[in-house]
Amino acid sequence: MSALAQRTAEAAAQKTQPTIRDLVQAQQPAIEAQLAGAINSTAFVRAALSEIAKSEQLQQASVSSVLGSLMLAAQLKLEIGSALGHFYLTPRKDHGTWTCVPIVGYQGYIELAYRSGRVAKIETFLVRDRDRFEYGANSERGRFFDWEPADYDDTRPWTGAVVTAQLVNGGIVWAYMPRDKVLARRPFNWERGPWKSHEEEMARKTMVRELAPYLPKSTELARAIEADEQKVEQVAGVTDLVVTRGDMIVVDEAPAEDVPA
Repeated sequence: MSALAQRTAEAAAQKTQPTIRDLVQAQQPAIEAQLAGAINSTAFVRAALSEIAKSEQLQQASVSSVLGSLMLAAQLKLEIGSALGHFYLTPRKDHGTWTCVPIVGYQGYIELAYRSGRVAKIETFLVRDRDRFEYGANSERGRFFDWEPADYDDTRPWTGAVVTAQLVNGGIVWAYMPRDKVLARRPFNWERGPWKSHEEEMARKTMVRELAPYLPKSTELARAIEADEQKVEQVAGVTDLVVTRGDMIVVDEAPAEDVPA
């Protein structure tokens, strides 16, 4: 075969080789089935392609990891991208090959918690340097915390994180962790992921995940917890999980040796 013929054959092969856009669009019927009308499938695919187009690394990621991430987002019925902060496509290099890691965002976890229909409100806040924060228990108030921010300057270093959930039946669940225990929940390669660029959002997400086992669950929330990359990573320290109402469970801080590795 002449050099010209070979170049012509290679060019023809490149033209027929499907792009990541082609492959994602080909999956739209399957995505639509998973979304079940919760999100318009055309808009969902458009948002996914927009996120992929922004990242050269995602464009180089393995097709299976990209499509798998999109299907997970569709199963959870969460929108992809930073607009709502529900679900992110994150490139990660694994043994020299780019892969797409699906990450459920802080707002995504809250959205999934609400879907049970039994959670009225979820709030998180970061305790910052110079805030007054105390927690404890007494015979009158039971277990409690008091927080008085020094001001509303959110640039001050944070020293701890709190999440509270009000249940429809009137129960209240809350959890607190100091900064060092929150940071101990980071994955071993956290410097290459959202913990590096969005530490405070990830701290809030960590608190919502910590409380999730004690909340009424939607199917999607249970699936997100199972799929979240943080689940099998390093764990150190345990939160005080506090529930007001006799029909709920109260879990106190456990000794370090009882914490699963």
